[in-house]
Amino acid sequence: MEDTAETIRHAINNHLQLTFSYNGYPREACPHLLGRKEGVWQSLMWQFAGGTSQDEGLPEGGMWRCFEVSGISNLNSRPGEWFRGYETGRGEQHCVDWIDTSVDPDHRAEFRPDLAKPHKPRRVSARRVRRTRW
Repeated sequence: MEDTAETIRHAINNHLQLTFSYNGYPREACPHLLGRKEGVWQSLMWQFAGGTSQDEGLPEGGMWRCFEVSGISNLNSRPGEWFRGYETGRGEQHCVDWIDTSVDPDHRAEFRPDLAKPHKPRRVSARRVRRTRW
């Protein structure tokens, strides 16, 4: 596993793409964070090609994915276009809570609030308010 973490760390620092297998699917991604969540090594990546176990598939252009490092196999790094991904301002990452390596500021996610999914307000049940006389 240390070799896998070192390859991801190297790819983050040198803006390299990764190809690997995860949950039986081939993946292509640009890693942005490597760290731990509750002691488990994980990496936040912008997956831009390959398969996914999600029913809806990988959206055009890619999406953020959190990968448990121990589940990654057949890992290789390669030069190629660096996909920054985007953030919409709707929340923080929850992939890692302790960061080992992070991509430099010039290669971080692009801020794109225009791509945020519309906010659906929660339905508030209408309750009967009991009035109290003072």
